[in-house]
Amino acid sequence: MAGMVKRKYTSETRLYQKGFTRLLKSISEALPAEYDRYILLGMFKELFPFEWDNLKQRYELYESKDQFLRSVGKKKRYYHDQPEVFFFNLIKVKHMLSVGQKHKHKTQFDPVKSKIAYDLLFKKCVCKKTNHDNKMARISRNLQVVEPLYVDVFINSYHRKGVTISDKIEIFNELKKYNCKKTIEFFQKLNDSEQNNQVRRMAFDHLQKAGVHVRLRKNFKGKVKTYNIEKDSFDVSPEDLYRRIESNSIQNKKKFHVFISHSYKDTALVRKLKDCLNSNQITVYCDWTSDSDFLKRNLASNYTEMILKKRIEQSTVIVFLETSNSMGNDGSILSNWVNMEIDYANQLSKPIYYLNFSNNNSPFNLLQHCMSDSKLTISPSELAKLKT
Repeated sequence: MAGMVKRKYTSETRLYQKGFTRLLKSISEALPAEYDRYILLGMFKELFPFEWDNLKQRYELYESKDQFLRSVGKKKRYYHDQPEVFFFNLIKVKHMLSVGQKHKHKTQFDPVKSKIAYDLLFKKCVCKKTNHDNKMARISRNLQVVEPLYVDVFINSYHRKGVTISDKIEIFNELKKYNCKKTIEFFQKLNDSEQNNQVRRMAFDHLQKAGVHVRLRKNFKGKVKTYNIEKDSFDVSPEDLYRRIESNSIQNKKKFHVFISHSYKDTALVRKLKDCLNSNQITVYCDWTSDSDFLKRNLASNYTEMILKKRIEQSTVIVFLETSNSMGNDGSILSNWVNMEIDYANQLSKPIYYLNFSNNNSPFNLLQHCMSDSKLTISPSELAKLKT
């Protein structure tokens, strides 16, 4: 099996190397009259940053695989070159850096054509980066860029004996809400070794959307087992989540630093607060992101209320977003859901803080904040209150 894996890796690497030829050919037309290996590498990094990042990710992936093999007493298998070494070992790069080719380029050099070629590549690079940034912003706007407190519990539960496909998809959906090293490594392992076709494809799609280096593995050959082709639509409701919590499933193992109580009209503000807290390693609970699979708005019921109460129990503090959408001029809370959340937090003696965006007086503890260029920031001393 090890030999087969190595042969597949070698074959994939050859194809990957060939993919650089077209890119390098376009760079050759934009090079200055005289250049060396460092100028060539610098231009490649500048004009094809995504391809360079992909190469670095590929190196890190296979290096981690080799490190794992060594840690369990086995020999390294991949020996992936470091990015710079890989680049300079490309046949096209060696050709471009040869004495003969550099001399030919210098004698045929046209500064006008070189400038046009460079500007065209740079424009494509900027356009690609803009499109990429917009795409990643759409994908990641609801993700938490922090490691969840329960990540190890969920990963261990995935590998537990007797776990069903439905259970695995539930764990998968929970972990994909977080963008951190452990979850990325988990999805990479699923893409490499998960034998169920549905889950393995889900891992590939998620990693690809997240901009992580990944290759699509073919379905298993030979005799197909029931597990390989088993599928689950994971069509769930608030009642399903409540029953999972009551049965002491993985849903009962969740812990959050902050429960965000807010009006549904303040979605953009919630995302800003989430980003601010995540950047300081603070996890948050927000119903339409943290429990998005179960708490569909059209299925709101008494079960929804019971789930929100459970999530308040699992949170350290409550942060109320006080805006004109959530609180009236007379100090009354405008949302029945927010009223319920605040009342229940008071019953549990949970600390309640608020961010003031409406200049109304509030009976809760004020968190000082600053809004600049549409970015929300909270001072370290204020953030410390949310971790106690």
